[in-house]
Amino acid sequence: MFPVRAEGHRRAAPILAGAAVALALLTGCQNGADASPAPTSDPPPSTAVPSTAGASTPSAAPEPSPASSAGPATNIPVPVKPALADQNTAEGLEAFTEYWLELFSYGYETNDWAEFDEATDPGCRTCGNLKAEVQEHYKNGGWIEGGKISLKSTSTDFIGNTEGSINSFIDIKQANILYYDSSGLELKRTDNTDSIVGVSIAFWEDGRWVMLDFGSPEGT
Repeated sequence: MFPVRAEGHRRAAPILAGAAVALALLTGCQNGADASPAPTSDPPPSTAVPSTAGASTPSAAPEPSPASSAGPATNIPVPVKPALADQNTAEGLEAFTEYWLELFSYGYETNDWAEFDEATDPGCRTCGNLKAEVQEHYKNGGWIEGGKISLKSTSTDFIGNTEGSINSFIDIKQANILYYDSSGLELKRTDNTDSIVGVSIAFWEDGRWVMLDFGSPEGT
């Protein structure tokens, strides 16, 4: 599945994001004192029923629907990065790698690569080749079922090379992949793979990990 030899690339340019937060301040006021004499008896208690006009019940989030021969996947939630994945430690790198593979799987299923691109250096040739293959299939009106990638194990000495990046040996598995055309006809499939041993190369930059490359170990 990953025939391209992993090689280091230049660091990804930092991605800056800004967010604006609006705060609402509620204020109240009191009327001046009434100059008329106070009533001699208390007014009867109000029997008014609070109005519910305009009230609405939050709608439930749409149920995710995986891809099948009936149609492409819909309402698939974007993988959420765990806090550990933003730590510059061996454990943080492992968490980031697992999250990155989830984004890869999400791309297969939805053809949405926005979050994947943010976590990946543009120079990753293996990533670009696989992504382009998926995009081409969706471009022609088809869709993909399966392809989920799971991290079985990872190993790293957590020592930076001359470029400052960190190499890890990874063992992953991938579910079978079914390719459908625009009418739902199955065009081809690839069988699931229980073990794919490869190398990932990541770089710590601006407080986060970026995947530089990923593929087969050198010499294989």
